[in-house]
Amino acid sequence: MLGQKGEKGNEGPRGKSGPPGIMGIKGARGTVGDQGIKGDKGEKGESVTSPSSAVPQTNWKQCVWKNLNDERDSGKIKDCSFNKSQSDTAIKVSFQGNMRVYGSSSKCNRWFFKFNGNECSGPMTIEAVVYNSWPSGSPELLHHRSFEGYCENITQGTVSVELWVGSCPSGDTLGNAYTGWESVSRIMIEEVSRPQS
Repeated sequence: MLGQKGEKGNEGPRGKSGPPGIMGIKGARGTVGDQGIKGDKGEKGESVTSPSSAVPQTNWKQCVWKNLNDERDSGKIKDCSFNKSQSDTAIKVSFQGNMRVYGSSSKCNRWFFKFNGNECSGPMTIEAVVYNSWPSGSPELLHHRSFEGYCENITQGTVSVELWVGSCPSGDTLGNAYTGWESVSRIMIEEVSRPQS
């Protein structure tokens, strides 16, 4: 005959942990969630230019005079000091004013720029030739003229930009020149980037 169930005994001490089990099989990839709402547009950042490529777009100067009425046929008419801020740049110069050559039978004068006492050689001179040849009489034609050009290979620092007048390379007789008659004359100077290669 089966006896009565005895009372529950006290809990025994905890046994040692067994070794880790084998890694389970990787589950299936879940479904892709909905795309989130587009965020607000950020503020525009500051433009950064490397020092080597920065060109002084505002580095320019003009020398202006009026009623000088310079009657010299040969020599320096005006000089204008300019501070060139970089070595790897060019200088653009221009003259605007009244010029004339007076006289009969083939007279010629040449206006040109010098830089620190020398004409431009990079690539060539910056000049204007005015020729006058009248078979009879000597008409006096006083009117506005202008010429300009670029000069390279000018070192950094102070540059003396000079406007000169003189004889023509053609060998024609030097005429009676006039510069700046009763009007404003300008020498305009600007530092610009080097040309394309």
